[in-house]
Amino acid sequence: MIFSGTLRRLDDHDVGRRLSIVENYIRSMQEQLEYTLYNLDSTNITSLDTGVTDITSSGGSINISGELISLRGAKGERAVMGNDGGRFTLELAGEGGRAAIFLDSSGRITVGSGAVINVDGGRWDE
Repeated sequence: MIFSGTLRRLDDHDVGRRLSIVENYIRSMQEQLEYTLYNLDSTNITSLDTGVTDITSSGGSINISGELISLRGAKGERAVMGNDGGRFTLELAGEGGRAAIFLDSSGRITVGSGAVINVDGGRWDE
């Protein structure tokens, strides 16, 4: 409950007193609302609908919007994953935003021109 009090019945004969009571009530509601909004943070929010509310980190490098999650690096790197237009997608891009790897909902992987592939010749059974 945001507002702890209710406006009491007003005296029909004393206009000045009525205005004073209404003014005090409005001031009290304002203070309670300001306190509630000022103290609204991650400790008292239990869930958000990302279809309605985008979630963005303070630096802007992490964003959750709708059904997509995106991570962005300081040099243009990015990873975007999620449901895009009814289809799952995963996109990785390297420095400067050069496309590297795409994975579609069918499991097809596309390696872009920004990818560098290194093959480790080590042992897999260790």
